[in-house]
Amino acid sequence: SADLKLLEEATISVCKSLVEKNPRTGNLGALVKVFLSRTKELKISAECQNHLFIWQAHNALFIICCLLKVFISQMSEEELQLHFTYEEKA
Repeated sequence: SADLKLLEEATISVCKSLVEKNPRTGNLGALVKVFLSRTKELKISAECQNHLFIWQAHNALFIICCLLKVFISQMSEEELQLHFTYEEKA
């Protein structure tokens, strides 16, 4: 759709920067780990109608989806795996 195209055009520089820096920072993997660790709280948040938490989880998932689309279109499976196997250097 036109909105998706506008979103891609507006965020391409940020996504490219993340593709370059993520092997050193591990930011994408950290975002995914935080999202997964917080998913247990989504059911409770929905029952309590905690709209702020649900909104944050929705946004995190949206960001992950957008970034993965860029990552998948620009690199091989092996390169993509490196972005999720970040290990902090001493």
